[in-house]
Amino acid sequence: MKYIKLPLLVIVMMLGACNDFLDEQVFTEYDPGTFLNSEAGINAVLTATYRQSRPLYRETWFSFAGWTTDLQLERGGGYAAPAATFANFQWQPSNGFFTGNWREIYEAIRNANSLLDNIDNVTSISAAKIASLKAEATFLRAFNYYALYDFFGPVPLIISAKDLNFEPTRATDDAMKTFIEAELRSAAAALPVDAELSGKATKGSALALLGRFFLNTKQWQKSADVLAEVIALNKYKLFTPVEGLFSIENEANDELIFVFESLATGPGWNYTPHAYPVGYQTGQVNYGAQFQLWRWFVNSFHPDDRRALEYDPDNGKFGWIIKSYTDKGGNFIDLLNDEIIPGVEKKYPRSVKFTPDPNALGAQHGNDMPILRYAEVLVSRAEALNELQGPNQTSIDLLNEVRARAGVPAYDLADFPTKESLRDQILVERGWEFFTEGLRRQDLIRHGKYISSAQERGKSLAQPHHVLFPLPQPELDANPALKQNAGY
Repeated sequence: MKYIKLPLLVIVMMLGACNDFLDEQVFTEYDPGTFLNSEAGINAVLTATYRQSRPLYRETWFSFAGWTTDLQLERGGGYAAPAATFANFQWQPSNGFFTGNWREIYEAIRNANSLLDNIDNVTSISAAKIASLKAEATFLRAFNYYALYDFFGPVPLIISAKDLNFEPTRATDDAMKTFIEAELRSAAAALPVDAELSGKATKGSALALLGRFFLNTKQWQKSADVLAEVIALNKYKLFTPVEGLFSIENEANDELIFVFESLATGPGWNYTPHAYPVGYQTGQVNYGAQFQLWRWFVNSFHPDDRRALEYDPDNGKFGWIIKSYTDKGGNFIDLLNDEIIPGVEKKYPRSVKFTPDPNALGAQHGNDMPILRYAEVLVSRAEALNELQGPNQTSIDLLNEVRARAGVPAYDLADFPTKESLRDQILVERGWEFFTEGLRRQDLIRHGKYISSAQERGKSLAQPHHVLFPLPQPELDANPALKQNAGY
């Protein structure tokens, strides 16, 4: 009989307020056939799957998708050396970040598989409820397989916890894409438009993720069509003002399609301590490892762009960027104009899109972790339509919805004489809208600029095979049937 180990510690899994979601119970080992015969057991495993699916944001959003790209940099602290490894395209299969992500993601997949293997045996839950729970597990399994596919390319497709093949081979690329599409379409068909509880997957979550997947795999017509389905749900809209989008005060607003919810008391995350500059006046932790934006990028925004407004806590104003501050010693620091002393100063602007949580006093803060939002749906559909038709009024209108919310002048169709010119501007627009949300690596790869832009920045080690990361060396050592990605 196969047993599955769950954490020994009590994990309170919050996808909303304290009474908003499910408490994860404590188990050491369980027999899926028995444990998953009850609604309590199913809810416990589903909750664990949500918790396990939460990205390791430091690695996935910043090491993988930040330092390897053109908008962000890291300086200082014990994290400086690992960050430099990624910034300089020097990563190797033995890097622990790859192993950690691989194992976390496959653990989430294991939990989803266990639920899907056993839920049809449950007689104490209505058929409608079982269908909804299965759709959630299917969505989370697809979410995690898509993450693996994005990082590593095709991987072993394990779709049952009863599969005892300990040397699985990698799926083909076609099989991987077919599986992810089928899973998300199946989930979208059964998930509700409105979440039963805050933070759960919905029809919009599945469709928006499918639209992103189609975009990043250059399936332009499918992407345009499925993103149109999201728009047609008439559930989502852009939040105004844009600078308050990710604040604690505005959680669960109508722009956010799927988030992993957080609390400062846990589970939270610790981005803002990495964003505070040296000596910043905060009651929260201020890490030596500091996540920053290049000055040129901040200076590239239109002067009226609300996405580049300065965070001004003294006057109660939201803003996505710290450009200057008075430190604890009373010194005024201008992060856009002060001289930078190599190896000494960390004077670069900081993204605080995830507006500092007033309840966060330690390392963790409670801002929800945004995964999918409506602005991405609009900009991505504009991109897909441009790839299909060249410059067109619908693409321009979609982009202008996002620009109007930001307070900047509208684009005109006549501004873009070619598909290439609009494509290039969409990439720029995506930088302004989605910086520090973990999307930049995907965007640059899709636009064919991930390696070339790195080489232009002087990253001479960047080579075409770096569009995928290597399979973790411990997995290769344990499974001789796995084949490493080319170039590693």
